[in-house]
Amino acid sequence: MGEAGHKSCARTRPATVLFVSMMLQCVAANAVGARRCRVASCFAAGNVRSMGRQRTARNLSDRSDGDCLPITKVGIVGGGLAGMSAAYHLLDVARSEKKGMHITVFDSCNVGEGGASAVAGGLIHPFSPRGKLIHNGKHALKCSTRLIEAAAKHRPDCILRPHLYRVALTDKNVEQLKHTVKNYPTLAAWMSREEMQDAFGVDSLGGLKLGGGCKVIHVPFYLQGLWEECERKADEMDGSVQWEVAPVTANDNDDQLSQFDAVVLSAGAGILHDQFVDSNKLPVQLVRGQSVEMSLPGSDATTNEAFLCGKYVSPLPQLDASSQRFVIGATHEFKSEAFDPEEVLEELKGRSYPLAPSLWDNGSVDRLTTGFRMQSHRGAFGRMPIIGRYNSNCNDGMMRHRNAWIFTGLSSRGLIYHGLFGSWLADAILHDDEERVRSHFAEVDWWRREPNKPTL
Repeated sequence: MGEAGHKSCARTRPATVLFVSMMLQCVAANAVGARRCRVASCFAAGNVRSMGRQRTARNLSDRSDGDCLPITKVGIVGGGLAGMSAAYHLLDVARSEKKGMHITVFDSCNVGEGGASAVAGGLIHPFSPRGKLIHNGKHALKCSTRLIEAAAKHRPDCILRPHLYRVALTDKNVEQLKHTVKNYPTLAAWMSREEMQDAFGVDSLGGLKLGGGCKVIHVPFYLQGLWEECERKADEMDGSVQWEVAPVTANDNDDQLSQFDAVVLSAGAGILHDQFVDSNKLPVQLVRGQSVEMSLPGSDATTNEAFLCGKYVSPLPQLDASSQRFVIGATHEFKSEAFDPEEVLEELKGRSYPLAPSLWDNGSVDRLTTGFRMQSHRGAFGRMPIIGRYNSNCNDGMMRHRNAWIFTGLSSRGLIYHGLFGSWLADAILHDDEERVRSHFAEVDWWRREPNKPTL
């Protein structure tokens, strides 16, 4: 949990598979939306529902190893933030080069209803917890903004706030955040302790108002709007898009995916659960994140904002005028046994009470949600995505497609990074050249060099 977000690996492969399986069962039990996503039943029944139009293309199995055929038909496994960005940019690049493009997204749920992306907090900004600009932060913010604006043409309600607030609770926070204001005045403005108290009733030492493209979105609405934009793009060109609510597993991927010229693995925890890749071959951890959705009676605008300081408090779309809705998250759980509801509420209240005292004192709990994110190991630039060509001959997973690519591990940076890295990946896939990613991101193959370090 796409954001992107809500959210290690065992010492032996059997324990890892068991742990991931337990996590995915929890995801199915806590899926978002009026229509609950039953991942387990989808896989058991083999149910397939399609949206959009489909065209045939040559079977990749007809290609010899020396061939380099045009990429016109792409299968994407996983339709969260990473997969949706890949689809959008593949259409974008193909249209700019006057090429046809036919995309099928395979996901266990309907658009915006499943996975970590669907339960992400929705706060978009380019700063680390210490207020430093992340690697390629400004460029990433522009790319995400472009996608959000495209989605908002169809779902304007996906944008909840054009700003958010980062709160300082310690003297060290104050020092770090004032440094942010000095370096990035177009993105951050300082608010004093008194201003924060008068405006929001937040007991703090001050904080930042983040704007200039920083914003709060409702991720399910955003994904739905972006998919509609993909459909529109396909209509304008020689292309098509299709969303299949279907089981795609390592055991039968040869049949389902061999028809595509290229395949993108972007399902996060799902690609481990279905053994497309071996979890021991990727430098990642699976992290469970539980959040609480709450309601507050009335419509006091001073409380209906998004705040961030370790944990986050973020508004949700209102169902009616009688109350405001919020999500508070998220826990970071690395063990196979999940926190029980009392433990979740205790941790989240303890870490977020200064951000929303009125909500905790006067609000009511609606429900808990759970998401799992595939968190990459920290490197020189922090936690970076796993992206690039995926050579199935170099791993013990079951993915055997000749032209497979991977785009996963966005972790808590899903919302800020999905647009930027998705654009680079699409360009590389359409030109069958990973060096196009390297020209922007020299460390594109960092994940191939760093072995996994199990945590359990």
